[in-house]
Amino acid sequence: MEERPAEDAFDRIDPMCMIQAACVTLVEDDDIERVATGFGGRMDHALHVEGPRPLAEALAVVAERIPGVGSRDGLPVILLARLGGWTVAFEDNGGEGVRPEVLERVSHGRRAVGLFWNVIKSPSFAFAENGRVLAALPEGLPEWAYGADPGRIDAALEGLDWRNRLSALFALAARLTGQALGPEWLVGGFPGEFLAVPVVPWPRSDADGRMLLPALDAALGEALRSAGEGPLRRAALAAAEHAVTAAGISDHPVVAEALAAWPERPALLERMARSLGSRPARANPYLAQARRSAGGTVPAAWPDDPATTHRLLGYPPGVSHSEPGHAMAVQALIQATETDAPMITAYRAIRCADEARWDLEQDVTGLREAVMRAFATA
Repeated sequence: MEERPAEDAFDRIDPMCMIQAACVTLVEDDDIERVATGFGGRMDHALHVEGPRPLAEALAVVAERIPGVGSRDGLPVILLARLGGWTVAFEDNGGEGVRPEVLERVSHGRRAVGLFWNVIKSPSFAFAENGRVLAALPEGLPEWAYGADPGRIDAALEGLDWRNRLSALFALAARLTGQALGPEWLVGGFPGEFLAVPVVPWPRSDADGRMLLPALDAALGEALRSAGEGPLRRAALAAAEHAVTAAGISDHPVVAEALAAWPERPALLERMARSLGSRPARANPYLAQARRSAGGTVPAAWPDDPATTHRLLGYPPGVSHSEPGHAMAVQALIQATETDAPMITAYRAIRCADEARWDLEQDVTGLREAVMRAFATA
């Protein structure tokens, strides 16, 4: 085993810019593109972020330039950099790098370590080598270790101070990799350039297609990872068409105009999307909580007449935030008319359409068939 780095750098781990959840993955491979591919990333959507710079600044650049980063309908994005013959991957509010589906792929012929923590700093840890997860520590607890060979990390566990599990796990990662990881990475300048890559999650072991998400539908994930711009845009449109039809708003003048003008986006469609917001009706049943139109005022008491209420909120006639499927169907159509990053916008259109379908309590089969048929069209 390599000489163990000093552990005094791990006395205080403060996520700083990673305020909700985060994951740091170290892979014994300085081929960043190969590591990104192991995560399920698409290099044609990669973004170079010049360095050195603090991680928070790099994440801010990513949030500004990659659509949907940090939103619930956005794809995960990994921020990669080289470090002493290794590649380090950062995820803000993500956890792909601790999944066995990722670690098994990136560790072929080499080692990899993944460390995840959530908003309350509850961590999990995994160590992989030669395509196998040898040891995983759920909740960051060594007594719960499992994997192909949990004893492989016993020597590295000796003498660690577990009063702060996250600090102990950072120290464990350093012992297993020989790479000193510390909180200064999060606030100081990282020594190198970053590469930001959107990731299409690999299917989970229990993937059964119950939702149209890459982690639950292997065929969709493969299509998103491999399809060209044309099929991606057609799949986005197919998802949006299915959603607005299922929601019963395909004949609305603004929606009909948007479908006819695709791939152009009528100005009224954008106004409609802003007015409706993006929360499913079942998740937000109260009109009083609906998103206000820009500059609008909220009356002290809502009229009993829904049409009047919708007008006061700025909703276009015939489309309402409170009706199942409407908001997410319009958001799917908005995504289908985006012009940048076709893989990301296709994913977001499909995700919004799937939420509309869920909001309408419909089976996923029709939406899946429409989307996959569009992917298959030459």
